[in-house]
Amino acid sequence: MNNADAPSAQDIVNYLNGLDESHIVLGYGSLLSRDSRERFSGIKTYGIPVMVDGFERAWVTRSIQEQQTYVGAIKNAAKKLNAQLIPAQLNPALQEREKDYRFTQVSPEQIAFDATMDINCETALYEALSGRTLWVCEALHCSPANDEFPVSQTYVDTCLAGCLEHAGEKAATDFVTHTSLWDHPRVNDRALPQYPRAANVDKTIQDKIDTILSNNLLS
Repeated sequence: MNNADAPSAQDIVNYLNGLDESHIVLGYGSLLSRDSRERFSGIKTYGIPVMVDGFERAWVTRSIQEQQTYVGAIKNAAKKLNAQLIPAQLNPALQEREKDYRFTQVSPEQIAFDATMDINCETALYEALSGRTLWVCEALHCSPANDEFPVSQTYVDTCLAGCLEHAGEKAATDFVTHTSLWDHPRVNDRALPQYPRAANVDKTIQDKIDTILSNNLLS
């Protein structure tokens, strides 16, 4: 399946039914970016946009090694976040990438597909998920960003570029509105990326990201 396409529900069902991989990771941060996950983790499967109930995304995952703060998922029954279903092996490369998180199992009932989807297609999608194990990378420890552990703009770009690529501007806006603690120190590192798994994001997409952030965050 080509990521540049807008696949139908039946395309997604056929895709899932044709996979040998039994594990599906719910990517909600940098894994949203096809470029980042392919180049740095060898994950070449298609990302399927969904909403996930029962988790809040926030700027709380501190990487001591990388001296940055990333988004993390926190259990919260009243919240939800947008993500992608990403079939992937839980291999050493992925576990190293997600070393500041714990892999937490998620039930298919917590997954919501496009609200406009035909009920028969939705049923077929849930059937395609049966027998597979869904995982979300839950934050191990919660530490908001500060001057010593800031947020890198290239990490934000990687996340939002992935949203734009797979599901358009609405998904990028959902990322912003369904993420807490945006009031944080942020380093503009676009000229020299400090995030080690930064996606290649061109100037046109950067400008679009800046507009989305400006329109959805209080100054």
